[in-house]
Amino acid sequence: MSEKVNFILGRGESLALPVAYQNRDGRSAAPYSWEEQKDYLLPLLQAQTEAMDELRAEVCPGDQAVSKFTLHPQYYSRSAFPEKLLHDFGLRLVGSKPVKVKPRAGRGSDTADGAPSTAIFVAGPRTAFKNFALAANNMTLEHRGVEDLIKLENVELMSSHDRLMGTIEPNSAQELEIVVHFDSYADFEWEQAFFDFAKKVGVQVDAAHNYQTRGLLFLPATGNAEAAQQLAEFSFIRAIRPMPKFRFLEKPAVIRAATRASHVYLPTEGPVDPDCTVAVFDGGLRADHPFGPWATLIEPSASDQIGDPVPSFQDHGTAVTSAVLFGHVESGHQPRPYCAVDHYRVLGDKTTDRSLYSVMLYVDKILSQSNYAFASFSFGPYEVAGDDLVTAWTAMLDDHLGSGDLLATVAVGNEGHQPWPHCRIMIPSDSVNALAVGASDSIDEGWQRAPYSSIGPGRHPGTVKPDVVYFGGVETNPFRFIFPGPVIAEDCGTSYATPAVMRIATGLRAFFGSALSPLAIRTLMLHCATSDGHSRDEVGWGAVPTEISDITVCKDGSVRILYQGKLKPGKVLRAPIPMPEHQLSGEVTISATFCYTCATDPHTPGDYTRAGLEVTFRPHSQKFDKDPQYPASCSFFKRYARSNEQDLRFDAHKWDTVMHNSVTKRGSSLFEPVFDVHYLARKPGEAASPYDAVQLSYALVVTVHSPKTGDLYDKVLARFANRLSVIRPRLELPIPVGTTVRRGE
Repeated sequence: MSEKVNFILGRGESLALPVAYQNRDGRSAAPYSWEEQKDYLLPLLQAQTEAMDELRAEVCPGDQAVSKFTLHPQYYSRSAFPEKLLHDFGLRLVGSKPVKVKPRAGRGSDTADGAPSTAIFVAGPRTAFKNFALAANNMTLEHRGVEDLIKLENVELMSSHDRLMGTIEPNSAQELEIVVHFDSYADFEWEQAFFDFAKKVGVQVDAAHNYQTRGLLFLPATGNAEAAQQLAEFSFIRAIRPMPKFRFLEKPAVIRAATRASHVYLPTEGPVDPDCTVAVFDGGLRADHPFGPWATLIEPSASDQIGDPVPSFQDHGTAVTSAVLFGHVESGHQPRPYCAVDHYRVLGDKTTDRSLYSVMLYVDKILSQSNYAFASFSFGPYEVAGDDLVTAWTAMLDDHLGSGDLLATVAVGNEGHQPWPHCRIMIPSDSVNALAVGASDSIDEGWQRAPYSSIGPGRHPGTVKPDVVYFGGVETNPFRFIFPGPVIAEDCGTSYATPAVMRIATGLRAFFGSALSPLAIRTLMLHCATSDGHSRDEVGWGAVPTEISDITVCKDGSVRILYQGKLKPGKVLRAPIPMPEHQLSGEVTISATFCYTCATDPHTPGDYTRAGLEVTFRPHSQKFDKDPQYPASCSFFKRYARSNEQDLRFDAHKWDTVMHNSVTKRGSSLFEPVFDVHYLARKPGEAASPYDAVQLSYALVVTVHSPKTGDLYDKVLARFANRLSVIRPRLELPIPVGTTVRRGE
């Protein structure tokens, strides 16, 4: 007799088939007649024209100005974007931000604080805006621009007040961050004019350390409040604000205890998977670190402007590396590390607030020149995530993570005990393509969020942050790691929970190899996280299991299936949920997690992700209204069976890169259930799906649990034996005592 282990099933994508999109007309009546809108809008357009005429030529490069069009809440969706209006008058979108609007009529007009919408930043020659105002005065209902004009709730010139953020010193120069609307193809002609104007008004811009991403140029600078005020008049400035401070994510005392009282024995073998290496970005390693067989220290060059090592930074980096290799340690023999570590020292004695740009650009260079599948970050700027501006750090990370080939864990910060908004997650953990990690106070039953662990929500998209939590220690139960000696040292912080989660991720790769992509590993960890009833803002999707077998082994009465594939833009893929041939009895719980990564647009934070999923759950193939091809749908990832765009954005997180939920139904209500997955692609400034949208890599994990069907796994595998396959570990996977296994021949 041998122990039979029911490992997760793969190739779920082999069951999926394309289906035609079921079109549903969700249009609502316009909130205003054209006559009503014309009377309201014309004075605004005229006032804007007069304000633009007063602008100095030096702040309008190429005679261009930037206006802010606030859209009515009914026209928030991609398909409602006023593309024709901008095209007809030679205007272009350069950015946007989420706003809340109380309109005169229509959606949001009957609530005290209005409804969410968006303000778009529109650039063009001042003559184009003048022609726009004149044409609007002469338009009738027959003009094609009228439909778009009705979508506007407000129009006003961008002012210096809109562009200044935070408190800037009035008398002395301070470090600043300047964010500019900039398209390298459309705006290169005035780039030098901007630098000349900044110099003229007394702002010193460090052009050599800029970071450019889609639609935005981030620049470090120095200046006082008066100089910043003058520079903010430049039309294409998006924001001027104090440079974010440097922070570590752990408590001030990095090492609070180190003792030889507990014996520590390190393994002598190399990593379980020598082909798996994690890039750790931190403060370096102590010269006497004990991680020789598994960790390589990579020092920056002088040109990277990081500086020499700092002992306290090295202590932090040593602790973080220990957490990747061994997790939370106890005395005695330590387990063999799953992976190797390339530790990049990115902090040094030149690390200051301003030099964080040097650090960011060094990280960017490393990621651009390498092909790591895993990376971990336990440091960053001291800045909470905001809703209306994406930071350079977040944009940089999302640029690298959008392909799905790299899984990065990022610590959320240790300010959770502070009042709102200072307790909110810190950048760059608001990255939609990264796994943001908070800390719990224990790995045992009854765990809670560690009081210091920063909380959500994140930005939208990316509402659920942190994504997960893991044990990071508290004063009475600290996180323990290996220090030179070797000895056990201890501390607490999200700095240690984050690499400990990365250890679980690399364990999945070490045992199951390339059968699990980085995206699949991320999805599995999210799927198996348990919230234990805690608030989503505090713990995200929940605590990651401490044992790999809890993720990859199906318990009695359960079956877990992994789907990995690509979605075509605008198309619908029908993904069946495998069930036994005969009807299940009693209650059945279906849990599902969709996950993807995608390109992002930092200049339009409210429409940040270029991809979204509209998922329809159809539980019974024989129950339909009219067309048998489209069985009746049932709520799964959204609150209502049908939602307008506003509900989808804020209830179902359609544009979020993670969707997760569970539903429980009677077995009799399930027959050949499916998910219809509609991939929605978008691009700023375009109302239709972009022609150049790429296929979207996705991972889906589904768990079906039927307490009255102990052999559910065997029945599903038998029925789909030629389609599904068992994902078996390459090496013997340790199964903790107490895990359910079944007897087999």
